[in-house]
Amino acid sequence: MVGRRRIGLALIVLVSLLSLPSFLDHVYFFMSNQASVIQGRWDLVALNIGVFVAFVVPLALGFRWRVNWQSASLGVYAAFIVSLFVEMYGVPLTIYITAAAIPTGMETTIPHDPVVTFTFLGQGMSLTFWELVGAGIIVFSVILIAIGWGTLYQTDETLVTDGIYQYSRHPQYLGFILFVFGWFVHWPSLLTLVMFPILAYFYYRLSVVEEEELLETIDEREAYEEYIETVPRFV
Repeated sequence: MVGRRRIGLALIVLVSLLSLPSFLDHVYFFMSNQASVIQGRWDLVALNIGVFVAFVVPLALGFRWRVNWQSASLGVYAAFIVSLFVEMYGVPLTIYITAAAIPTGMETTIPHDPVVTFTFLGQGMSLTFWELVGAGIIVFSVILIAIGWGTLYQTDETLVTDGIYQYSRHPQYLGFILFVFGWFVHWPSLLTLVMFPILAYFYYRLSVVEEEELLETIDEREAYEEYIETVPRFV
């Protein structure tokens, strides 16, 4: 199992390195304000904030451990969601900032034509290749969070080690990290560039605190220690 995991991670690293020039081109094109950006659609801002905040409410209400999820994790997540969609559909402030600092007219290595176009609430929208990749990561992360939540709350067991938890000790936190990363790939503005490492570290620290508290309170301490030694924190 460890060997397969290492091979999988090596393939991910290889693909990432090969894709890096194309992705950096995408970041430059976006931050230099050459991409198509929607502004002033506050109805879309409100709708998206409502949907993505409502998604985590069941997790916050049903959280099982002593970690203050409501004031910590949910608060940081909500702040990210609000600022993200205000920028995406309201006022793209950080794009204005980077556009003033980044010169335009540099040669790009990939086409930035839309791969998918559609209309939503009367607003024409389009997705380029990297925006589509980011959207795919976001969808995958939401599924991962939902599976982790479902596995955890469908049982009364204190220690859950089956299902997705046999591959990752914190699949929900991994899902949130991928969720923020997906938005960075999809919307590589100064906001997501700054927020991604902050939120990734935040969820890592939250997983560490949760495990420390569990080790102090759980009755199956030895079993949990063995679980920690055999199953990776995230992947």
